[in-house]
Amino acid sequence: MKKDIPIIDTIGLNEEGIISAKKMFESRKLPKLPEHIVTALILFDNNPSQEILSKSRELFKFVAASSVLPQYVYDEKIVVAYSPLGGPAAGGLVEELIAFGIKNIVACGSSGLIGNFPADKFLMVSKAIRDEGLSYYYLEPSVYVDTDEDQNKKVETELKKHNLEYEEGITWTTDAFYRETKSRMNLRKEQGAIAVEMECASIAAVCKYRKVPFSQVLYFSDIVKQEGWSDFLDTRASIKEKINRIMIEIAVNL
Repeated sequence: MKKDIPIIDTIGLNEEGIISAKKMFESRKLPKLPEHIVTALILFDNNPSQEILSKSRELFKFVAASSVLPQYVYDEKIVVAYSPLGGPAAGGLVEELIAFGIKNIVACGSSGLIGNFPADKFLMVSKAIRDEGLSYYYLEPSVYVDTDEDQNKKVETELKKHNLEYEEGITWTTDAFYRETKSRMNLRKEQGAIAVEMECASIAAVCKYRKVPFSQVLYFSDIVKQEGWSDFLDTRASIKEKINRIMIEIAVNL
């Protein structure tokens, strides 16, 4: 393996970072979560519903440059976390959640549909294609990173209880949505990708490195085809509201 290509350079993979969320929180004497709160649901939204806020208290603010997003303890049962766009920010949020004491993570977000798959179904992610950068700071280079099979089964059981149609499948995680070219998309489809998004592989890598089970459910907000982009679907907002509410119930029951 060439050592002059930074993205696949494995030097330091087994070392702890000079900066860590755990050390930072300890130096600031931030309290950990109560022992019974072990699950976090990550949503990709900056506008929590009043329904969620009415049962929540703020845990901390996640700062990502110009984004400052409150993170909440919901009903004293789980953490409902809000992530900015992209793998580096999402990965940093996960590190901080784990430092607070979180031991299981589920994420739910939107994605672009690139495969032959019904747009009104949900995707239970089995693995993510690592076409981004952050995961290579946590795991040896590979095409895919898996989500947690055992936790996925628990999430699927809950999805069935809510009569939600879903299938398991692969997502393509990219850092560059303006560089989703036709040839690159074709390659990712050959590798099994149904969806494209910007965080799953990064979060999965952090969780695998930290030995924290991770699952992700995706819904489709747009369609990406060879002919072009569909723009955002009219159903995007209503689907998000519905699935976010259901995913909170699922996270509580894990």
